[in-house]
Amino acid sequence: MSSTSRPRADRTPGPAARAVATAALVACLVSGCGTADGHGAASGPDPTGGPSDVPTALPSFDPSSAVGDYAQGFPTGLLGAPKKATVLASSALPAEDGLVEVSLNLATNQSARKVMASYARRLDEAGFAEADEVPASGLAARSVFTRTRDTKKAAVETVLIGVLDDGERRLVSLSGTVAADGPTDGS
Repeated sequence: MSSTSRPRADRTPGPAARAVATAALVACLVSGCGTADGHGAASGPDPTGGPSDVPTALPSFDPSSAVGDYAQGFPTGLLGAPKKATVLASSALPAEDGLVEVSLNLATNQSARKVMASYARRLDEAGFAEADEVPASGLAARSVFTRTRDTKKAAVETVLIGVLDDGERRLVSLSGTVAADGPTDGS
């Protein structure tokens, strides 16, 4: 060997090179890298900055829920939002014994006290009883209401309401199991 030639290096990749190659392969497989002819290419924006040929799919929602409105079958007569409130999302899923599992999320500028008074009045008129004091656990207000319907099989309805005060507005979360929309007088 002359002084200008170097010994031939071992061409076996070291642990670091193998780890990088394995990570690149896994990333390519997970992200759906395609072939040179474009088959199997992942959807999303074109890396050149142009529009993508494949639209990005939006998430689908459960048919029993709605965003910005009341879900089909939601008992608005009993649990509709107070005046000047914005419905963020709701759901209404039929359950056993003519009941429906509901949830409602809304935003309002009304005080927590006014929101709770509005629901308490409506639920009281419908025959619900408010549970004894419920710890608010970080909420501005929280309450639980129950009603037992006299049917062949007694059905207990429950409504839980929580109000979070973020300073500018109140975020109200309501959930429970109640009779399908109809008479609200407990019958």
